[in-house]
Amino acid sequence: MQAAKSRLEDYLATIYRLEEAFGVAKVTDIASELGVSPATVSKVVKRLEERGFVAREKYYYVALTEAGRRVAEAIIRKHRIAEAFLASTLGFNDYESHHYAHLFEHLPGAIIERLYVFLGSPETCPHGNPLPGGPRAKAANELLKLVNVAEGNECTVKRLVGELRELLEFTAKAELRVGSTIVVESRDTSAIKIRLVGGKQVAVPLKVASLIVVECTPRAEA
Repeated sequence: MQAAKSRLEDYLATIYRLEEAFGVAKVTDIASELGVSPATVSKVVKRLEERGFVAREKYYYVALTEAGRRVAEAIIRKHRIAEAFLASTLGFNDYESHHYAHLFEHLPGAIIERLYVFLGSPETCPHGNPLPGGPRAKAANELLKLVNVAEGNECTVKRLVGELRELLEFTAKAELRVGSTIVVESRDTSAIKIRLVGGKQVAVPLKVASLIVVECTPRAEA
C-alpha cells in the first residue's frame, strides 16, 4: 500500500516539476522523466484523475488540481530541504544530493521540518529552486533564461529550473552549477556555446539552456 502511494506521489512531483519548467506537463515528458512508457503514464494518470489530483487537458497534457498541487508541494518541499541538508551538511554534490533526496520524500514531515530549522530555514535548494511554503524566492522572470542571453555577456547561474533529469545530468557532466560564472560565446540553431570562467567551453542544447536561469550585466536580452 505504501509503495503504491509513493508511486502516485512520484507522479505528482514529476508533474509539478514539468509545470515549473515548461508551464505544462506532457504525457511523453512524464514518461521520459520517470523512465516508463507513455501507456504506463496514462494508466497512472487515470488513477490520479479519479482521485481528483490531476485533470487532462487536450489529452496529451496533464495538469495538477488544487488537491494535487497541495500533495506535490509537500513532496517537493521535503525533497528540496533534503537536498540542502545533503549538500551543505553532508557534502554531496548537486547531482548526488538530488538523487539521494528522493529517499527523504516519504519520511514524516516532522523530521524534514526539523532539518529545515537546523539548516537555518533556507529559501531555496542547492539548484536555486524555491521551497514551497517558504519565503518567495526571486522569480525566474525577474532574471533571464540562458537561451535568451546575447553573445558576449558574462552571467552568473542562479537556478536550474525544475531539477529535471536531462538538465541535471548535463550540468553535472559540464560542471555547471548555481554560482558558476559563464560567458556566452556563440549560438546556433541547436546550442549555445558558453565558457565557464576559469574553465572549459561547453555547448548547451537549447532545451537545457531554456531551463538555466542567469543574472547578467550588462543588458543581456537577445
